Amino acid sequence: MSPDPGSTLASPNLDLETARQLQRAGRSAEAEQAFHHVLASQPEHVEALRFLAGAALRRGAAGDAVDLLNRAANVDRTDIGTLMELGMAYRVAERMDASRYVLERALELSEGRNTTVRLLLANVLELDQRPELALPHYFRAILDAQHAASWLSDETTEPGLRPLVRHAMHQVAEGRRALFEGVLQPWRQNADTPLTRIDRALACYLRDCSETPADPRQRAGLLYVPGLGASPRVDCRDLAWLPDLLARVDTATTEVESCVALPSPSDRVGDMTPDRSSDAGGPIAHDGIAPPRERQIDIYRCGTLRESIRRLAPQLIAAIADTPLLRIPRHAPDAAIVVLPAGVRTPTRHGCSNSRCSVVVNLPDSSGVDVIAGGETHRLPAGAGMVFDASYGIGYGNDGESEARVLVFDIWHPGLAPVEQQALGALIAAIVDFDIRLQELA
Repeated sequence: MSPDPGSTLASPNLDLETARQLQRAGRSAEAEQAFHHVLASQPEHVEALRFLAGAALRRGAAGDAVDLLNRAANVDRTDIGTLMELGMAYRVAERMDASRYVLERALELSEGRNTTVRLLLANVLELDQRPELALPHYFRAILDAQHAASWLSDETTEPGLRPLVRHAMHQVAEGRRALFEGVLQPWRQNADTPLTRIDRALACYLRDCSETPADPRQRAGLLYVPGLGASPRVDCRDLAWLPDLLARVDTATTEVESCVALPSPSDRVGDMTPDRSSDAGGPIAHDGIAPPRERQIDIYRCGTLRESIRRLAPQLIAAIADTPLLRIPRHAPDAAIVVLPAGVRTPTRHGCSNSRCSVVVNLPDSSGVDVIAGGETHRLPAGAGMVFDASYGIGYGNDGESEARVLVFDIWHPGLAPVEQQALGALIAAIVDFDIRLQELA
């Protein structure tokens, strides 16, 4: 007598439902047997393969788990859950390269958004003795999860993830501290000047302390250095290099004209440095006609001298170079000529740290310029220069009837000792480099 086709089809489904019921009831050993029955008739059944792989891991049979999960992954190579479990199985089997490969694939499939996969990948990198790679992945996972209102407390964290999330937070706190402390160590060992202010700045950045500027107008977005003078305008009487700068700029008017005449596609409108934030401001359009805006001609940008400026303005470049120009490899100096049409008022822009100041020189034959720093207005006639703490925010206004041109570049705050400048330069470079790595993972 031939078998009933209906009963043949029903048997695998019955086995699967039985296995699920046993699993829900917590009868793991019986559920495992039932899933084996499912697998006997459906060798590529993903649910059965994944359950049996989990059972194998609980028994310590990581190799069996890897084999089962590889079979499941071959059924659907885009299933993130299966790949995540396979990566974990490889990790238990101490096959770190394979684990990393699979988890990176799962993260790629999620377009970088699966925070659990990234957390597991970071842990694999840590176990594989690659802390420099693990740290940014741990931090990125935490940032993304908390942005989605997860991992803020035990209540917002899946129970199975809580130990690893706590570990990740500890690793991030200690790893960042060790990274930045290591950057400062050469200057700490060889300096006669204590790095007390730099240590306090790092503690503020890592949120180990809560020192903030006493003046509410001051906003150091990236790094606040306590103990520096707090005033929008810096006293220039002790800046011996400033008169020489003004005299040399006065003889470079032809070079300035050549720079300003560069084709407009090479020019930019707006902010001089990439790490500044803008407040609302500027002129308002009337009758549908766009108001005039400032135009910026870069001389240096993130430490790179613009090639066309190198050819056109050697005297101007030399004059700037002989000041205490802020130099941080790959990040600074920044220097520009800002062209202000008549009637323009720029937005206020804050510097990334009170450790740097902006030198502002109103170029010869220019209209008078108002420099607004910390809400205070300072009139700057043609040929004059002033220095401002950019963390107070700086904006420009030209209420004259002709165009104004100002030369703007950053220097270290005059209150910093040379060794503090060097240590800060290394610290800021490390902070920005780490932030760039985080952004690349986003």
